[in-house]
Amino acid sequence: MNTESKREGFTFIELIVVMAMLTIVLALSVPSLSPFFKGRTLDEEARRFLTLTRYGHSEAISRGVPMELWVNVNTGEYGLLPRAGYQFENMKPVEFILSENLHFEVTDSVNTAEDAVLITFLPDGSLQENSVRLLRIRNDNNEWLSIEKPDFGFEYVIRDDDDQEAQKSHL
Repeated sequence: MNTESKREGFTFIELIVVMAMLTIVLALSVPSLSPFFKGRTLDEEARRFLTLTRYGHSEAISRGVPMELWVNVNTGEYGLLPRAGYQFENMKPVEFILSENLHFEVTDSVNTAEDAVLITFLPDGSLQENSVRLLRIRNDNNEWLSIEKPDFGFEYVIRDDDDQEAQKSHL
């Protein structure tokens, strides 16, 4: 009978070597991935805003009341609620805040109320005439995405620098 027990597993030195290798790989990959994550923030925020416009449009039609999507350019907050005078017990307030490195720019602030610009969806599915038709979300690197209402249709779309240049070249 063998009285010596054979131990299997990793030694302390092997574990330290593996940890050191993982640290080196992580240290080399993080700087190259940081622009990717910063860029995704702009894209994701624009998509979240676009989703809120579609939700506001559908809520106005389904509830039969005007819905207002408000944007506070100074604080970066935005949200959706029924027009003043219409209340719903089962509707939760919808509010968002932009990430720290993002901010709104509104180029045609026609419809304003208390430091906020408004996009108003009417019960018939149309957009109120004086609603904001174009706004931008810009990051600290001066990259931006536009959220705009095309001349035809009821939905907003996202456009970036390349889309703007492509449209100008086709005119």
